[in-house]
Amino acid sequence: MRLLAPALAALCLSATLALPAMAQEAPRFAFFSINQLVRSSKKAGAIFSELEITGKNLQEKLQAKGQELQAMQQQLNSPSLDPDKKEALAKKFRDVEFEAKKMQEDSQQEYQRVEKKVGEAITKLAAPIVEQLAKEQKLQLVLSDQAIQILSWGDEAWLKGFTAEISKRLDASEPAAAAAPAAKPAAPAAAKPAAKPAPKK
Repeated sequence: MRLLAPALAALCLSATLALPAMAQEAPRFAFFSINQLVRSSKKAGAIFSELEITGKNLQEKLQAKGQELQAMQQQLNSPSLDPDKKEALAKKFRDVEFEAKKMQEDSQQEYQRVEKKVGEAITKLAAPIVEQLAKEQKLQLVLSDQAIQILSWGDEAWLKGFTAEISKRLDASEPAAAAAPAAKPAAPAAAKPAAKPAPKK
């Protein structure tokens, strides 16, 4: 096996020496922001509205439950409360408190479910256009703001340019039957789960 090592090292070295010639061409890539797309495209925005409505409804429900708990707490703290009724009220308060915690967990799960559904719907609609434009511009890579957590600096016009073209083509395309699922009017109330995505760029 030792005799193979020099040959392997030589092979790796020759491959390394050959790289500069292939890597002289500057990389060609673009930046795609689904958050920008949601703000600038009517079609993407219509799909995203389902998530906004869901968050609003969930937030209202949680707030209503919180107000119920607050009112009961005030009753329990009232010096005029009949001692015979206090124990029953305290038990009811614990039950409602448990319901509120369960509602918070359920709301978070519901929000995340809709968030995933909406994200997949927008991605499915935009992906073919992203691929087509990338091929037209002879790009090697398209970066997404969903994957980049830290961006120290970037030319704003360049960062927005690719997505702006995607938005323009998306809204100019034929309406897709399932493109924007009509958001059902949500029942009053709903608490906004802690993970609501805020569209950036």
